[in-house]
Amino acid sequence: MDYREYVNKVIKNIPLGIAITDGEGYVKNVNNKLLDMFGYKYANIVGKPIFILFKEPNEIKKLLMDKKSIIDEEVFINAKTNRIRFTLSAYPIYNANGEKKDIIYIFDVTKKERKMADRISQNKAIYTFDKIISQNERFIRLIHFAKEISDSKSTILITGESGTGKEVFAQSIHNYSSRRNEPFVAINSGAIPKSLIESELFGYEEGAFTGAKKEGRPGKFELAHRGTIFLDEIGEMPYDMQTRLLRVIEEGTVSRIGGLDQKVVDVRIIAASNRDLKEEVEKGYFRKDLFYRLNVLPIRIPPLRERKDDIPLLVDYFMEKISLRLNKKKISVSKEKMDELMNYNWPGNVRELENFIELSINLGYMPKLEGEKIEFKPKDIENYKYEHLMLDHVEKMHIIKVLKIFSYNITKTAKALGIGRNTLYRKMTKYEIDCAESEHCSITEQSD
Repeated sequence: MDYREYVNKVIKNIPLGIAITDGEGYVKNVNNKLLDMFGYKYANIVGKPIFILFKEPNEIKKLLMDKKSIIDEEVFINAKTNRIRFTLSAYPIYNANGEKKDIIYIFDVTKKERKMADRISQNKAIYTFDKIISQNERFIRLIHFAKEISDSKSTILITGESGTGKEVFAQSIHNYSSRRNEPFVAINSGAIPKSLIESELFGYEEGAFTGAKKEGRPGKFELAHRGTIFLDEIGEMPYDMQTRLLRVIEEGTVSRIGGLDQKVVDVRIIAASNRDLKEEVEKGYFRKDLFYRLNVLPIRIPPLRERKDDIPLLVDYFMEKISLRLNKKKISVSKEKMDELMNYNWPGNVRELENFIELSINLGYMPKLEGEKIEFKPKDIENYKYEHLMLDHVEKMHIIKVLKIFSYNITKTAKALGIGRNTLYRKMTKYEIDCAESEHCSITEQSD
């Protein structure tokens, strides 16, 4: 066995999808795992441009040009299997003269999920400004303002109704700042019992209270040192805790419960609330001095009803994103349905719209929007064309389904259906099922 044959054998048995291309991107070799992952045959891929595999080929080309190599990037593949989302790493191989000779592409199916889970568990921000979709002039100015203040040390107060994307803005500001590689620690003031919020924020020393860990525990401010702390629903914070928070902001130090030492913390504070904190101050529920300390750089995120020109853009964005994630077909949106979406008040804002699109993709149709509630209507006979109820239509759909299962292999499809090849050909002619629907049909037949 020569060296080339040995290398090929090793590659073919690696439990990751591997493709090797020349410098121009034409596939020279693939391993068995990649064929299984994507549902292709060897002849369907080798010799073809690798970029035909990707749903967004220009993004991959740009990454290779900008970064030279790609590490653990999420990609969507034109796969024949149910799974279409993968993780890609790609590395150029250079010759002795430093010229790019080949590129090796490595595909996996789980790293991205693990990476995202790791980012969350390790206090890392996920969202960036390019995930905030808008064509509304006022909203775009707000995004520019948020970018401009991202590197400031001043506190930020983000206000807006539930579902407008306050944490998305907070994470995007962090990721746009010089603190992007440091922790992003989020705490929801309204979701933590009042008895625990002090220890969550500031930590505690050994033996500080019954049930305390022997070694003590750092608080969120310590964990966020050199990074950003996001105080969500700050209006829910107990009044006595507001006093301690104010001291931390003013002095830049924290002390754990049961401890005497003051720890210096370098933390950028971003607070958020869906309440009108000015009203809360007037009612005596929120400290006036804390409000002014937080409200140095105010950002008010408008509700969706104030940026309705963004609805068609958001519908397209969520339709693409969610259909890929669920591996389901996108729903076509008629002009009448879009008018209905535009006229709806969206009390749950962008979050409600995203959930509605996900619901629609799962149902296979868009339920009606009536006033302030969504009316669910199961698909009934009126939703189907009359001819779809005929036996011929059912037989046609079943033949197409089995053809797809066997990658349009006529011999295997006929055997699975329990009929002869000639009978299958006659039925395909009758139902106008064109084998050319699949670019792999003729290749597949020749390879058997």
